[in-house]
Amino acid sequence: MTLAAAFIAGALAGALASGYAARRLIAERTQRYGRLFSFAMHELNTPVTAVNMTIINLLSGVFGELPPDQLKWIEMTRDQVGRMNALVGEIRDLVHMELHREMHLNLSGGAPAEIVEEALASSRRGFSLANVDLQVEVAPELPRVRTDPDRAARSLASLLYHARKFRASGPVSVRVRRRGADVAFEVEYRGQKLPPGEARASLDVFYPARKRKDQQLAATGLGLGLIRAVMRRVGGDLDFAVDDKGQSRLVLTAPVEEA
Repeated sequence: MTLAAAFIAGALAGALASGYAARRLIAERTQRYGRLFSFAMHELNTPVTAVNMTIINLLSGVFGELPPDQLKWIEMTRDQVGRMNALVGEIRDLVHMELHREMHLNLSGGAPAEIVEEALASSRRGFSLANVDLQVEVAPELPRVRTDPDRAARSLASLLYHARKFRASGPVSVRVRRRGADVAFEVEYRGQKLPPGEARASLDVFYPARKRKDQQLAATGLGLGLIRAVMRRVGGDLDFAVDDKGQSRLVLTAPVEEA
């Protein structure tokens, strides 16, 4: 082997070793961040749960009857604490997907009506406080779906919050019906017109982190992209479409459970 060839071979070996060491260092750091953030989510969930239970006890009359002028503020607090609890769950899922590269799922059969009711339990009062008409229509005798029921209900609640936040006028409608091999949970509202391709772009996981020239709110929570990513992991999906008049439709789907 000539001196030049030996030099090149040594350089390549050194580059490969350096690349391997760099990749291992990045992987170890990513795992460390994942464990730290998972720990932080667990710690954050504890006080959120405690506050939520206290609010529920207040509203149920355990500590006595609440004056009417205080009741609406306690109800608003419950709405926001429920939203915070959902955000903790979404952040936990993001950490598991992007840092741990795995997410533990609880797949089982779920009744669509029960998923809707659980989503509405954390959303309905917020619509009332915001004076937004919420219309719900669940088709009768829908088959059970194969999904993660808790995540499906949380995702639907997040879509309702998105609709409430970006609604420009009129009601927010929820329709649940059979669509081929799936059950579709449709959330429709009149929002703002969007530039071409913006609705599709908003389904990217990192859409809320995009650089923007304005300071306008781009999404709610961790965005629609995370909801779609989570639902795809449990066999479902999420689609978002906005027409030229601003009529917006979010469609969350879950596959029908096979007999």
